[in-house]
Amino acid sequence: MVGTKHIKITVIKAAVAAFIFCMAACNSYAQLGSYKASDKATDCYKKAFGYALAKDYKKALIYCEKAKKEDPKYPEPYVLTADIYRISNQEDLQKKEYLDLMKMDSQNTSATLNLASMSFNKGEYFEATKLYKNLLCFPTTTVKQKTFVEDRIEKLKFPIYLMNHPVPFTPINMGDAVNTKYNEFPPSFTVDEETMYFTRWKPLTENQKEKEKLKMNTGQFNEDILFSIKKDGKWQPAMDVPKVNTEMNEGALSVSPDGSFLIFTACNREDGFGSCDLYISVNHDGKWDSPQNMGAPINTNNFESQPRISYDGKTIYFVSNRPGGKGGMDLWSTTRDEDWNFSQPVNLGGKINTAGNEQSPYIHTDNQTLYFSSNGLPGMGAADIFIARKNADGNWDSAVNIGYPINTYTEETGLVVDRKGEFAYYTSGSGPNHIGGNDLYYFTLPKTARPSPVTYLKGKVFDAETKKNLAAVLEIADLSTGKTLIKYTTGNSGSFLIALPEGKDYLLNVKAKGYLFYSDNIPLKNYVQIEPYIHDVPLQPLKAGVKITLKNIFFKTDSYELENASALELNRMIDFLKTNPQIKIEISGHTDNTGQQDHNKTLSENRAKSVYDYLLNTGKIPTTRMKFTGYGDAQPIAENTTEKGKAENRRTELKIIE
Repeated sequence: MVGTKHIKITVIKAAVAAFIFCMAACNSYAQLGSYKASDKATDCYKKAFGYALAKDYKKALIYCEKAKKEDPKYPEPYVLTADIYRISNQEDLQKKEYLDLMKMDSQNTSATLNLASMSFNKGEYFEATKLYKNLLCFPTTTVKQKTFVEDRIEKLKFPIYLMNHPVPFTPINMGDAVNTKYNEFPPSFTVDEETMYFTRWKPLTENQKEKEKLKMNTGQFNEDILFSIKKDGKWQPAMDVPKVNTEMNEGALSVSPDGSFLIFTACNREDGFGSCDLYISVNHDGKWDSPQNMGAPINTNNFESQPRISYDGKTIYFVSNRPGGKGGMDLWSTTRDEDWNFSQPVNLGGKINTAGNEQSPYIHTDNQTLYFSSNGLPGMGAADIFIARKNADGNWDSAVNIGYPINTYTEETGLVVDRKGEFAYYTSGSGPNHIGGNDLYYFTLPKTARPSPVTYLKGKVFDAETKKNLAAVLEIADLSTGKTLIKYTTGNSGSFLIALPEGKDYLLNVKAKGYLFYSDNIPLKNYVQIEPYIHDVPLQPLKAGVKITLKNIFFKTDSYELENASALELNRMIDFLKTNPQIKIEISGHTDNTGQQDHNKTLSENRAKSVYDYLLNTGKIPTTRMKFTGYGDAQPIAENTTEKGKAENRRTELKIIE
């Protein structure tokens, strides 16, 4: 399967289990002679030990019982019996053997050490600490054992601290519209959170079963990608993603914030580079293309999986064990250009990656907050969820454990956070109102783990006269830096959906061939806009008389000096005029009615001239193609009785005059 866990983990666990048994059994055998058991008891134990090594556990248990009957105080048969019960996952019987042994010898090192390890592995950290501390006082505890015990006690301090400082956690099952008796895996949402994609295990069809037999596989499930649409606040029954799902496995996915493309993991395919690769499918006006292998430099002959797409759709975070990492599985990122060429992947570095395994990256749409899972950082147990944030330099600060009881002694992976930073989504096989397998859940995210809120811009581009939807190019730029953050091309439907992290003031520029461009300002620097911008964009055909307000032309108060942030809008005006050399324009300045009319008239004319001069001097637009006029407060577009109305009246306009 291609879900959140790699198949190698199962193999490793099996190997470790066999190694632990061998070590425990050999250690037990080496202790023969530390207690002078009867000859009959010793002979029975030796036979039991031999049968255990031969994996004939039934006979091994019989001879262990005979050894204990011959000499009830003989410790080795109890330890070996407990080891056999551990291998067969009978923890209660395993624990009983240690407790029976400790009734006869309260300072038995083997029993106490194994009981402490059991408590440690089950997350019973207070009990484990108590037992480990007892071991330090036993006269039979060796120097090597004391070193191990002291290390364990030190490691237990952090999870105990987390348990003493729990965070709020009340998971809620997402219901039977998405959850089934089979496994569901972590979701991915469009930024408006009206469409959710996730992975589900399904029983194999007869055709799939035959193919699995030919490959000598024994799996009983196929992994597919599904989606659900939210209607009236409720998730509708999930459906398959057409063209993406095949008779093979598809999973560990991410959808772009606008829903225009989907990246997922598929393993062992004919066009694959290695064990597991990343594949992409593009949505054209509601229809998915057949998936394509993303190729080099993203995919290698190593393992690539668990992609996550950034807010602008340009950067992909993923998991790989490729050379150059810090340990086993590491987190990497790659960024594409406008032609969809991806950069050489970059390791996220030592603040994120460790000598252990990192997986399940989720980059929030604020583009500053990363959630991921690691077993190499201090945590509660097998693998914990961590949060890392970018600092002012754009580098990652040290990762922080998200806290208990979100993290437990078991493995936690695959946390996803909504755009507001309010709710987190994950999978669990044991949460409340459990339906079956791994279900999808959500919970209110603790405030300390929340990202910056994100809003979005959503709408359609259309012809202002005919109302026909238009294919257009939208540009979102940072007004403070002049950097273009998003360049978005709509389909023929004209629809757009763009994530907007807070903390910046944005320019929106929309253009289409044969139309006057559209200008807008989205101010998010000094306040948080949680509610989305639902904003359709009418484009006016190029003809005399049409005009627009240039919402990103800024002047200092009661001055005609252009502010630096105006350069973005002015340069786009230059591009427009150069692209359409037949057009002549009027640049007009307008004020509100505050102050004297003569002053306002002069100020508005000077402001229009400042724009005119910029176009003339910087863009080399000839004077024959443009003129400037100041109208003062003579042409209001809103009431001058409110501050909002006055702000709308203070404006610069562009009008096509020929």
